[in-house]
Amino acid sequence: MEGVTIGGNIRCFLKLAGTHYFPDPKEKILFLEALGGGPARMASLLAQLDQLSAFHVLRGVLLGTFSAMQCENQTPAIEELVLGITEKYGLPVAKTEQLGHGEDARCIPIGRWIAL
Repeated sequence: MEGVTIGGNIRCFLKLAGTHYFPDPKEKILFLEALGGGPARMASLLAQLDQLSAFHVLRGVLLGTFSAMQCENQTPAIEELVLGITEKYGLPVAKTEQLGHGEDARCIPIGRWIAL
């Protein structure tokens, strides 16, 4: 997948919904990560993104760490939740442990073209 990245922390990103600050998701790569929140909260936030019609126009989804969920081995995992939505749109999804809230986390440029 390749395109301009949008997103970040899913909770913070969705605070932009309904404002002129929410980016146009058309042909973008959506990067998502989270520090807190369990499967029910993530399912709700992902459903909100779906209701914003974001997933049907994206080029792909890149998942970073979802710290609380992963640390506590909560199920369903974020990958399952995301695939439950993205499969109907045929979207590629990638997951990395290098992006998120970890001490050794790297950064990803938002608003720049990336190719994965």
